Amino acid sequence: MAETSIQLTGGPGGDEASQEQDATNKMLGVTEANLKKVSDQQLSANQQASITQIRQFIEQSRNALSEGDMQRAHILARKAKLLSEDLVKPPQ
Repeated sequence: MAETSIQLTGGPGGDEASQEQDATNKMLGVTEANLKKVSDQQLSANQQASITQIRQFIEQSRNALSEGDMQRAHILARKAKLLSEDLVKPPQ
């Protein structure tokens, strides 16, 4: 009697995971570019705290990528990107 092999996967398939990883890397790139835009500006304490949080999200996202957790990496990269966009947005 032949054995049947069953593979359980917890995340998206190969192409989907690759696309999510690419999107995550793009978001991280945009975030880093936004941080560079404000690096020479005088920042308030709140803005400096936001930068600290953004850098933590970036680090956590990269760690998740290296662990193969694409969904967590993507969520963290999105949070970092959104916070960084608030920093570069002109005051109203």
